[in-house]
Amino acid sequence: MDNPNIIKGKWQAICEAEDCDAEARTAGLCPRHYQQVRRHGRLTPEREYHKRSGECQVGVCDEGQVAKGYCFRHYQQVRRYGRLTPERERVYGRTSCKLVDCHGRHSSRGYCKKHYMSEYYLPKVASVETARRSA
Repeated sequence: MDNPNIIKGKWQAICEAEDCDAEARTAGLCPRHYQQVRRHGRLTPEREYHKRSGECQVGVCDEGQVAKGYCFRHYQQVRRYGRLTPERERVYGRTSCKLVDCHGRHSSRGYCKKHYMSEYYLPKVASVETARRSA
């Protein structure tokens, strides 16, 4: 006959909280559940961490969960803004450089790293330097 109070062959009390198999130490509860009762006056299963398995709970996202049922990107939205912010999400559609003959991977402002420096960044820096010298 199985006794629910036996852990690893020793006679020990088990936590009285639902779905908890930890050793009870104080008032019939394990330290985690005892602290919940001490701090909140009751058990708080809604505040407990859940296992991080599965996909993000946002319907269109298939990333793995990182925290509170969300992937990293959606968790950061909830953490920063208190809600999901689809209006702030970037659209990731470009995969290659926008110059016709270049097949380099897109990096910034539509260019690969090489063309970003030569076509966008360096000319901008040069014009600022010219303006600063003439002033």
